[in-house]
Amino acid sequence: MVTLNQIISFLEELAPPSLAEDYDNVGLLLGNSQAQVERILISLDVDEKVVAEAVKKEAQLILSHHPLIFRPVKNIVAGSSFGRTIYAIIQNNVNLYAMHTNFDIANGGLCDYFLQEICHAPCYDSLEGELPNGLGRIAKLETELALEDFLNRVKKKFSMQYVRYIGEKSAKIQTVAVCNGGGADLIELAKEKGADVYISGDVKYHQARYAYENGLSFIEIPHYEAEIIFCRLVSKLLSERFQNQLEIMVSEENVNPWKFI
Repeated sequence: MVTLNQIISFLEELAPPSLAEDYDNVGLLLGNSQAQVERILISLDVDEKVVAEAVKKEAQLILSHHPLIFRPVKNIVAGSSFGRTIYAIIQNNVNLYAMHTNFDIANGGLCDYFLQEICHAPCYDSLEGELPNGLGRIAKLETELALEDFLNRVKKKFSMQYVRYIGEKSAKIQTVAVCNGGGADLIELAKEKGADVYISGDVKYHQARYAYENGLSFIEIPHYEAEIIFCRLVSKLLSERFQNQLEIMVSEENVNPWKFI
């Protein structure tokens, strides 16, 4: 039997909580670190449906990327979705642990994995600060590509039918900067560091204008599509560390809230 403490020790070796951004809330959010764990449910987000799934599948731990408890909490009442989710976690003795910006930043973490999925090339720097203490990554492709070809690679890799982009299809792409999730605030750093294209999500109009006006190609991979890979990566890492000791499941109830017509 594995204790939650043992799992936490491993997770914090991978992504020390000290790496998290000041605004973030990571670590054990609800639960008992001495609890015995046989089954883990991994999810990008946590809501009522994910908690119900964990209870149905008899998971003792939900491991998420996005923290359920993020901003200061003023009340927990059953009249809200947040309140019902908290109630369900506590009433069913489920533990809740979040790895967010600390896992984005960590060497071998989500930002590195995101870059590798797109570029198949090792990173040579972070965008914000020095490795391993900064968000974002930058790398060089082995072979220069036209933006159109690079766009098709991104669409295929992330199973996207459509992709929003800025730039000319014929533009030459070799230096690639990325930040998984909502990293559009780093767009100016990507330009300063010599990126031909920047890839991130949650872009605002003025950030799009910056890319357009400064000749920087930009590819938007929406937040969900960019970060759902968290589940695959963490499943792999836990399976390698706790071979045959834990049943590791990926949530089937955590879905993209956006729909398209």
